[in-house]
Amino acid sequence: MTTSEIRYQPLPLPNRGDMTDAAMQAAALAHHDAMATRHTVRDFSDRSVPRAVIETAIATAGRAPSGANQQPWHFVAISDTPMKTKIRAAAEEEERAFYEGGA
Repeated sequence: MTTSEIRYQPLPLPNRGDMTDAAMQAAALAHHDAMATRHTVRDFSDRSVPRAVIETAIATAGRAPSGANQQPWHFVAISDTPMKTKIRAAAEEEERAFYEGGA
C-alpha cells in the first residue's frame, strides 16, 4: 500500500453527553480543586506502587490528545532500582545542562 492509498479512519469518540452550564462549571471547579492539590516533588518514597495503579496511569496517559489522534508515544515502567537510579542521574544531568544553557 502506498502513502497515497492510506486513508485516515478516525475513531469514534466515547459517549460525550451534553452538560448543562452548571454541570460544566461544577466539573471545572472539581478539576481545578484536584489540580490545586498537585505539586512537584523532588523527594521520592521507596514505597512500591501496585502494578495495577501503574497500568491504570499509563492507560490514562495514553488517552491524551495528540496530532491526528495518533498517540505516537510508548511507555516503560521500570521496577529495577539500579536502573531507576541511572535514569534519574541522567535526567538530572540533562536538566542541569538545559538550565546552564540559558533556558
